[in-house]
Amino acid sequence: MVVVLAMACCCCSCSFGEGRDLKARPIPDWLITPWESFRVLWSWLFGQDAGRSAECEDFVRFHPVDVPRPIVHVEVPRHPFMAANGGNNMHCDSYITDTYEIPGPIGGHPEIISRTQGFGGYGTIAYDRFGQLVAVHSDGRGFQLELMDPDSLAELASYNLPPRPVYWLLQGILPWEYIGAGMYFYLDNQDRAVVPTTENTVQVVQIPPEGGTFRLVREYDLSEFVVPLRWPKRDSVAWVLPDWSGAYYWYATTAGMVGTVDVDTGEVRTLRLDGEIIENSFAVAEDGVFILSDHALYRFSQNGRGKIAIDWRTPYDRGPHKKPGHITRGSGTSVTLVGESDGLVVITDNAEPRIHLIFAERSDGTVVCSTPLFEAGKSGTDVSVACVAHADASGEPTGVYSALAENNWGHHSFPHSQPEPGLVRVDAVRQDDGTYSCEQVWASHQKSIGVFKLSLGSGMAYMYWRSECCPVTSWYFIAVDFATGETVYQKLVGTGLGHNNWAGALFLHPDGGVAYSTTIFGLVMIRDTHP
Repeated sequence: MVVVLAMACCCCSCSFGEGRDLKARPIPDWLITPWESFRVLWSWLFGQDAGRSAECEDFVRFHPVDVPRPIVHVEVPRHPFMAANGGNNMHCDSYITDTYEIPGPIGGHPEIISRTQGFGGYGTIAYDRFGQLVAVHSDGRGFQLELMDPDSLAELASYNLPPRPVYWLLQGILPWEYIGAGMYFYLDNQDRAVVPTTENTVQVVQIPPEGGTFRLVREYDLSEFVVPLRWPKRDSVAWVLPDWSGAYYWYATTAGMVGTVDVDTGEVRTLRLDGEIIENSFAVAEDGVFILSDHALYRFSQNGRGKIAIDWRTPYDRGPHKKPGHITRGSGTSVTLVGESDGLVVITDNAEPRIHLIFAERSDGTVVCSTPLFEAGKSGTDVSVACVAHADASGEPTGVYSALAENNWGHHSFPHSQPEPGLVRVDAVRQDDGTYSCEQVWASHQKSIGVFKLSLGSGMAYMYWRSECCPVTSWYFIAVDFATGETVYQKLVGTGLGHNNWAGALFLHPDGGVAYSTTIFGLVMIRDTHP
């Protein structure tokens, strides 16, 4: 299908909201349940600690790792048309590795700073060339692109994106299960946010200079190039990333449409995956675009003029049904690329009684090895895996590829989540004859339903979860040693509902030693105050 789009181009500064906050308003700690209020009152009246344990302390170091232990690795190629600061989309880079080169907090007297503007959180955080935070905030219906100071979290400028239509609740999708447009975007190499919107457009918005305002540069209307659905259901352009050449945008919709958009002319070409849906973001590399549907893993390419071809298709076990804690039936991961052009593609399936971590050849989609994860009957993941290709001291690949996967299986009822443990590391090792073997290296008991991150600079994976034993729900930032799987430390972020990050993502700042987590009432920063 080929057509030329009508495009809006704005060369002047538009009238968008400017920054409102001179100082960020912190997330309150008093948003607690009646039962928690009773327990606190009981403890105060009778001088009891209501079962408080050592794990409810402000900071607990479990393992004596207090210096970074970098992971020697093969560097992820930088996409030439995406921001270069190691944090340009929800999953860090175009390979969707969920890894950062820089070290995260190592527990050096960490401090907490937070920001709230009421109910609502941040889907994606990226960083412009000055290290400022570029993020999309949503309160469930409205969406706003924001620029924030990385230290104080003060809002510097804002830009209103289209809200969800009034009838969106009639679609039968709960707000916390929404995977459509608005929460995903990427930052390009010119510090422009490329954002798919709820109106099935793609807006290219220039990040403002100091003291300036956001400026709409261009808008592409894709409303005619999605899957037609019966009202009130509506397909959504949810993910957009640039082709490696920079001449095209690739996009995918939740109902299974894949398309290219000519950056200059707006010409659109599409290919529909009949009977398939897409739940998570995709990866872009030099050799093509890797997309995972609820039936199969694909690699697509375009012929230099935007025409789409399927290079290969690898089906996987999608399971008999949608698992507890999952948004849809099928794999819950994004596609992750690991290693160089001869490397691997990593996903999970949705098999019963245990899901499998799957490593496939990037060149042709052939599965080279897989291994089952977690406890039988309580096994599932709905967030992306984090991957790294190991290197020797000279920087040469060793043929060892590590993947971290998180168990999200559980009966969740917003805002209370009940996942099974834990976090596992699996290594795929290339043998002398070119075949691979998969081995689980360790399994951690830590829990989370959020998008965790791996710091290659500190050698730690970072998670966010609540204590199970404190009188008032207490939320912790948790560091896990990549080498051993041991919990290194946990830092109290805050108490009460406001600090619940409900399936939100973690992000690390490119300056190092700083992490951010979205919550359902805003944003928190965890920062080392001593090296």
